[in-house]
Amino acid sequence: MQFIRRWQLLLAFFAGASLVLSFAPFSFYPISFLALAGFFYLLLQAPSNKAHWQITWWFSAGLFMSGVHWVFFSIHFFNHAHWLLASLITLAFCLFIASLMLPFALITQFFRRAHRITQLLLVFPAAWVIVEGFRGWVFTGFPWLLIGQAHIDNALAHIAPVTGVFGVSWLVAIFAGSITLFVIGTTKDRIFAASLAVVLFASSFALSFIQWTHPTGDPIKVSLLQGNIPQEKKWEPSYYQPTIDIYQQLTEQSWDSDLIIWPETAIASYFGNASEEVIEPLRVQALMEQSSLLIGGFYYDFKQDATYNSVLSIDNKAGSEIYAKRHLVPFSEYFPFLGYLEWLREWIQLPYDSVDKGTGGNTLRILGMDVQTSICYEDVYGNEIIDGLPKAKLLVNLSNDGWFTGSIEPAQHMQIARMRALETGRYLLRATNNGVSGIIDHKGRFIATADQYLQTTIKGKAQPFE
Repeated sequence: MQFIRRWQLLLAFFAGASLVLSFAPFSFYPISFLALAGFFYLLLQAPSNKAHWQITWWFSAGLFMSGVHWVFFSIHFFNHAHWLLASLITLAFCLFIASLMLPFALITQFFRRAHRITQLLLVFPAAWVIVEGFRGWVFTGFPWLLIGQAHIDNALAHIAPVTGVFGVSWLVAIFAGSITLFVIGTTKDRIFAASLAVVLFASSFALSFIQWTHPTGDPIKVSLLQGNIPQEKKWEPSYYQPTIDIYQQLTEQSWDSDLIIWPETAIASYFGNASEEVIEPLRVQALMEQSSLLIGGFYYDFKQDATYNSVLSIDNKAGSEIYAKRHLVPFSEYFPFLGYLEWLREWIQLPYDSVDKGTGGNTLRILGMDVQTSICYEDVYGNEIIDGLPKAKLLVNLSNDGWFTGSIEPAQHMQIARMRALETGRYLLRATNNGVSGIIDHKGRFIATADQYLQTTIKGKAQPFE
């Protein structure tokens, strides 16, 4: 029995690790059904409550150790921690996130004696969605690798405008439960499982014919600047002016656009420091060209003695506004629990660890309309993106995934951004330092994008929706 238990735990770990293949950049979404179905089957076979918890733990550990290992890149390469320390911190972070899935075991263990149909089609899917929501909320939240995100390109995603990504996750979990039931159940169970899967798929597909939002006004010409500034040089004082020169050159080639967007912290300094040489000339030129700009940089509030990762808007009608980032990124803008681990400061260097959390609204007035604005990691929080709706006609995200250069994180992040566009029924304009940048339509589809690690400008049209 102990030998079998070990294999159950190894299979659970493998199922969790394989689930990552359903997300970008791999995007082999069918594996999510199989991985989750295998996990559910192992839970049904668990001989005790203890085994039930262990299987959940090993599945979760496999998922997050394979899926968010990229935090190592930020800690080691850009926060300059020794590779061994970075590895230990990465492991601790992955296992901590995995522990947030344990409430799934807590919920489902109370139904271990329920009929397998009840467990597979009701309890397990409901518990899965509850725990995803819990993980996206507790300790400021980490709504990454929500299983519904992997299904942005298939029919199940069409429920997202109604339920958000959690509704997609719920459908995926029910499909997975149906697969398990089909494999282990009676003939009657198999007929029921297959029928349920067909009904749910058809229902979700039918939602694709409903237009949840409608175009308003004319499409606008947009230019998204991707400067491809090396992350290891970005914060060097000697590289400040070359960076500005790159973005000014890209801007000069984009004055035919209605809206020009610089990525997150394109100005690696305070807006006040860059006002005379950078911002004011841009403001004058924008007035002449009848264009508007959104620029990423830092804003210092003298009254609050606070520094914010921010977006500055330059608009001929609305003037200038500031949006201050409300959700800071772990392992780049702050280090979780570092206040309790002061000794780590000698080993880890954050380029800007004095950034404060913004508290204001998240819309800016551009081109006569409200634009919902987010910076980097903030677009993973669907509940916050809808704060500016239905007033906002467009979504804009300025990001810098250069912290995780060479990893799978940028592709995962873009996939999440696409889900935000689908949920809200609005175009999303995503400008990043080195990718993945792109124009995404109201259905979550790419209108225009560019390869990573290229210095380029993405041009296209974006249709406002309401």
